[in-house]
Amino acid sequence: MFKLTNATGGYKKTTIIRDVSLSIAENEIVALLGRNGAGKTTVIKYAMGLIDAFGGSTSIDGKELPVSTAKRVKAGIGYVPQGRNVFPRLTVLENVAAAAIACGHNRKDAEERALSDFPMLKPKASVLASSLSGGQQQVLAIARALATKPRILILDEPTEGVQPSIVDEIAEVIRKLNRDKGLAVLVAEQDLDFCLSLADRAYVLDKGVIAREATKSEILSDMELQHELLGV
Repeated sequence: MFKLTNATGGYKKTTIIRDVSLSIAENEIVALLGRNGAGKTTVIKYAMGLIDAFGGSTSIDGKELPVSTAKRVKAGIGYVPQGRNVFPRLTVLENVAAAAIACGHNRKDAEERALSDFPMLKPKASVLASSLSGGQQQVLAIARALATKPRILILDEPTEGVQPSIVDEIAEVIRKLNRDKGLAVLVAEQDLDFCLSLADRAYVLDKGVIAREATKSEILSDMELQHELLGV
């Protein structure tokens, strides 16, 4: 369904990732693992059209996606960036509504879905996003991405700076959306436990290239892999 093929890119003339190929099927959760600085965020930004692409392609159902980030979102990619980047001067519901409206979806329906999927946002619905805790902002960023009605949700370091109880809630919602709605997910993380609580398969990135593709059981049983490529 979703594919990166020979993705090569970086910033200006500096190449960060080289010939990265990965795929996520319908109704699949896949992890992108690697040490800090391995290139995980660059891969995600390549997929979203946010960096200079020197080669390769991003596609859904075999159709190459346009260069524009906004058009990629409309084509079915929901994006939760590292650092969350919610709209601080909009309320919680206005953040959700902005994403829905930008993609031509009904604002009220999106707001109702967000509060249903993430009950913790209900008492905060009318407050500015800037007043939320880091964990609450992460939940809002996910709710905002889901308001675009994506076919695949891409999350970049979703557990960073988030308290364990909220991490557990995020994981449960992702599992539920995957199970009940068939949402495909690509999650880039350093938190191995979080990733493997969701994904059955992973790509391991090292120095900007895919070093290995492995199943959950292979990663858990390979201590050398965990140490050398994941820093565990």
